Amino acid sequence: RGSPDPVREPDRFGSWVENACLAHSWNAGQHVSYWREEPLEVDGILEGSWGQWAIEIKTGHFASADLAGLLEFVRRYPAYRPLLICGDGGVTTAARMKISTVTWRQFLLEGPGRGPQ
Repeated sequence: RGSPDPVREPDRFGSWVENACLAHSWNAGQHVSYWREEPLEVDGILEGSWGQWAIEIKTGHFASADLAGLLEFVRRYPAYRPLLICGDGGVTTAARMKISTVTWRQFLLEGPGRGPQ
């Protein structure tokens, strides 16, 4: 079906970007897993040469409450740094919460970066 249209198929586009980011991490030699403890979850747990990251991937609008799983995971496991991978519009919300961010485009080119942005 080709690449999903972010406007007409936002759910499919979100899944497409999430899979691309996790596959990129795996292909870069990172150990990739996830965490879920209902009702909380984290899209990806990365360990490797990039460091230890808990990542949440958002391609559309989101509220700070949508990052509850990410924040709870890093509270329980402080060795992991939280990272929000998002579209350009999500950077401001994450900055208010003091969460490191990278756009999904940047992530696919550069990885998670070195720390808070």
